Amino acid sequence: MITLDTPHKFRDPVHGFIYVSSLEKEIIDTQAFQRLRNIRQLALTYYVFHGAEHTRFGHSLGVMHLVSKSFRSAVEKGQFKFHDDPTENEYKQAWLEQILRLIALTHDLGHPPFSHGAEGVFPEKPPEKETSNKEKPKHYKHEDLTQAIILETDVGAIIHRIGAHYQAMYGKAYDITPEMICDIYKGANPGENSVFTFLKTFMDSELDCDKMDYLLRDSLFCGVSYGRFDVERLISSLTIYEKKDCNVPFLAIESGGIQAFEEFVLARYFMFVQVYFHRTRRYFDLLLLKALQETLHKGTFPVKVTEYLQWDDTRVIQLLKMRMQTSDNARRIIERDPFTCIYTTKTHPAGDGIDMFDAVQQRLKKTVTPEVFAAHFIVDRSADKLPHKLVPRKHQIDDEEAIVIVNKHSGKPSTISDESHIISNLVEKINIMRIYVDDIYLETAKSIIREYLPTKEENEQHDT
Repeated sequence: MITLDTPHKFRDPVHGFIYVSSLEKEIIDTQAFQRLRNIRQLALTYYVFHGAEHTRFGHSLGVMHLVSKSFRSAVEKGQFKFHDDPTENEYKQAWLEQILRLIALTHDLGHPPFSHGAEGVFPEKPPEKETSNKEKPKHYKHEDLTQAIILETDVGAIIHRIGAHYQAMYGKAYDITPEMICDIYKGANPGENSVFTFLKTFMDSELDCDKMDYLLRDSLFCGVSYGRFDVERLISSLTIYEKKDCNVPFLAIESGGIQAFEEFVLARYFMFVQVYFHRTRRYFDLLLLKALQETLHKGTFPVKVTEYLQWDDTRVIQLLKMRMQTSDNARRIIERDPFTCIYTTKTHPAGDGIDMFDAVQQRLKKTVTPEVFAAHFIVDRSADKLPHKLVPRKHQIDDEEAIVIVNKHSGKPSTISDESHIISNLVEKINIMRIYVDDIYLETAKSIIREYLPTKEENEQHDT
């Protein structure tokens, strides 16, 4: 349901035609949004999966497309009424869908070059109030830059114009503002519009359209099948659950969609294990942070919007090329010259596996000087992720994190953790730890590990 005049269309490799209104296209045509054409979705993953050259531009369009489909499916299947008057209900449904589309379209505007791969070089935030020295300083996140870009550029002005159109069509109560878009995505107190919490679920939950699009898009461009799932079946299973005496909608799944949701969760799990936490991709994530800290002014990106919008992948690559003679980290990125992964734990290491990793790390440290270890070894303990954040079995349906399953015959609700054996048992955190070594010390490290490990089961490596 595109409401503002004749829609424009984009041909997308994942979803086919994606339709946008004229004013939505004006947002897409802004400098802030066009910058996303030069922000790769998966950082330097194309050094491993060479097709992974896709960008935040296509992803943002894809998420907007999916939130429209998902919102309509849930509202129609759940037969939910946003207003008792049929005409007002139609107005409000169209208005809420437009708000959701704008949140989806703009949600990644603040990503730095190479997306999540470079978030570690955002500067510290100035303290909002006096704090003790023991309190850990907070850093800017891409969501902070997204908000600033929406509020401080022509993106915000276009959103105001869209709000003016809805007011002209439906009345003053149907305004849309940039502040509203930011507040809903951040989960700010919705006040009287408690339905805004329902909208946020489509963008930030274990069932959100952001995950749906990036799994399908990343698996396609990486040339793998791990991230594929039946998105049409999952969306067609979406419905609405109303809490007792509340008249507030909550996103739910019909019981017939349980298997589609299980497939969705498993797709995400396998993409993290096989793609996002791939040993060489993780190495270049770590190297990129080091190179940027050496190369950027004060080791961080600027956070003033006009300056920040000048940064994209192309500028970073050019900067690293200029630093190749003085920075070995920059040289290794440009020439794709990784260290070798000399030791890795299992995907879910038990206590003994973690103890062994710590022992190997300490043995290697003692064998060389601290300076050599710092320069020629990299230890990665940050490849960790929960498969999902769903509440455990036997928790209440009204828990905020619960995904409600509605029996299509009886209408009675339960939770996905009660209904799915797979989900209820897939609770162990992914926690892959690795040690990388420069080729200069490769044979030394290999000999130490061979002598130290009682078995070879964790010493088998693959080509990088």
